[in-house]
Amino acid sequence: MYAIKIFHGYLTPQGKRTRDKSIALTYKRKEEAERFADKIGGRVKKIG
Repeated sequence: MYAIKIFHGYLTPQGKRTRDKSIALTYKRKEEAERFADKIGGRVKKIG
């Protein structure tokens, strides 16, 4: 699973930032996560 990191936290499905990995928006494919992270200026991190 992959999550998008922004400002020392993770992006949630509601579009907010959180430090809790368990409620972060996750992607199964890294390419999908990277495509969205590039648009918003974040980076992708592998979790779980």
